[in-house]
Amino acid sequence: MEIRVLEYYIAIVDHKSITHAANALHISQSTLSRQIMDMEERLGVTLFERGKREITLTEDGDYLYQRAKEIVQLAGDTEKKILAGQSLSGTIRIGIGEGSVNELILSSIQPVIAENKDVVLDYQTLAADKIFHDIDVGLLDFGVVWTNDNLSRYEFLTLPYENYWGAVVPAEDPLAEKKEVVAADLRHRSLILPQQLDVISDLKKYLNEYVTGVRVTGYYDMNYNMIAMVKAGIGTALTLDKPEYQNMTEVSFKPLRALKPIGVKLIWKADQRLTRLNQTFIDAIKTSIG
Repeated sequence: MEIRVLEYYIAIVDHKSITHAANALHISQSTLSRQIMDMEERLGVTLFERGKREITLTEDGDYLYQRAKEIVQLAGDTEKKILAGQSLSGTIRIGIGEGSVNELILSSIQPVIAENKDVVLDYQTLAADKIFHDIDVGLLDFGVVWTNDNLSRYEFLTLPYENYWGAVVPAEDPLAEKKEVVAADLRHRSLILPQQLDVISDLKKYLNEYVTGVRVTGYYDMNYNMIAMVKAGIGTALTLDKPEYQNMTEVSFKPLRALKPIGVKLIWKADQRLTRLNQTFIDAIKTSIG
């Protein structure tokens, strides 16, 4: 499939109309329609249903749309890197979760951006599973993840941070009066767990070994979703400690005893040649952490 045709397809989906997409692309509607029909014939699928006012994607059409966006972005990034050669320019793409480690990452990259007018930071708040995926397919240059796992597929730097598990409960919950939570406190409770596979494995092992009668009533990806679920009475959330919990009045965070802390790593894809920009960023992080 040609990149140009994929760009045409993305435009049709974004505009929800072949006519509107043709106008935006400055090509004839018949030319655009023929390109898409040829692609449907080559793939042997129908990509969308053509309604009177707008198109409706089929399952195959939606899959192609998601993949096409990734392919077009990768092609554009590749072209930019080749054109830039080895000069210190381009976009550095970092996926990261919530937490104080943001300060280290941003303070390390700030001088690089300040001293190089052609350097741009693409900084995305993402769950760990999405970070791993986007690094694997080339949509991110770096990721910052909380994990104790062996990351054999990635190069990494261990950053000087540790975080501790705890339970988030409504302020009026009896556990809110405790200094810390033990396994027995969680028995027969409804629990809300994080979606991230990198941190949940240790947690599930702990629950299976020490806690009985647990019912998992929900999963969360971002902290504000988790807090909303706790407030709504969905269950008790298990999460990593964050400074903002100390200032909340409607919910309370209580440390969970006997579960080892989680470390944090800066990761990037193994066995790939780094651009000068990416290597400069790694060097800046190394300088920051000593």
